[in-house]
Amino acid sequence: MRIGTTHKLLNALGVASGLVLLSASALTPAAASTATGTLNAQIVITSNCAVSTDNSTLDFASHASTSGAVSASNGGFSVTCTDETPYTIGLQSAATGSTNNGAGTMSASGIKQTIGYQLYQDASLATPWGNNTATSGGNVKSNEGSGAAQSYVVYGKTTSSLNVPAGTYSDTVNINVTY
Repeated sequence: MRIGTTHKLLNALGVASGLVLLSASALTPAAASTATGTLNAQIVITSNCAVSTDNSTLDFASHASTSGAVSASNGGFSVTCTDETPYTIGLQSAATGSTNNGAGTMSASGIKQTIGYQLYQDASLATPWGNNTATSGGNVKSNEGSGAAQSYVVYGKTTSSLNVPAGTYSDTVNINVTY
């Protein structure tokens, strides 16, 4: 059959030839295409440390003014640092802040006399705990974070006479965590 004959036949049926061609092309699916790209996922983790002072009183207890030097080992704190973050802990008396050797002075309101004390890292009172970060002669405590709280006990011993007026003597110790 010729195109002219087909066209005449379609016209006789009342169908436009363009419609037939359109219908025939609609039956043939177009080839599928895929476009691709990438997306980056990122998070920045920074080092962090926090100090918790749940048991934060180094309590030398109650003693008569005629007592000799007394020690205490009931104060402490914990440090929580990001996993694998190295850190050091220094302790420094607020009353004697210019020193970094762990020595402090407790005072009582309205009383001129004070009571001196020394902070230590160990129960044998052999290793002072201060705030000196020098490579040699430093007296800070070093550790590495685990992501969990790490507990520390503070030991202390009075270094001056307790022959002072009755009162409640105290000092604030700053906990300095450097990471």
